[in-house]
Amino acid sequence: MLELSERRDADGAVCLSLIGELDLSVTDRLRLHLDQLQRSQRRVRIDLSQLEFIDCSGVALILAALREARGAQRALEVDRHVSPNVSRVISLVQIASDLWPGDALGDCVAPS
Repeated sequence: MLELSERRDADGAVCLSLIGELDLSVTDRLRLHLDQLQRSQRRVRIDLSQLEFIDCSGVALILAALREARGAQRALEVDRHVSPNVSRVISLVQIASDLWPGDALGDCVAPS
């Protein structure tokens, strides 16, 4: 089960927190929500710090959304603070440079 929670960060970005599990059963719902936020022309930050599980469809969705947003010059980013489970997946599939391009370290930060 995936819960979506929105808040406005201090820098004005809409922070979309993903809570629970991101898998094939919820990717369509998340895709629609991200599309809606992107149409509003607001800066959007995806927070994965409370995500307990992510499967390959969830990873693919986030990467596709980032690629589309960058191609359309829209502001979509993934917060570097991710849950330990997400950190493991990012390391295993080696996508840190896709999530955070231009970052010399390419490491995510698990919340303490």
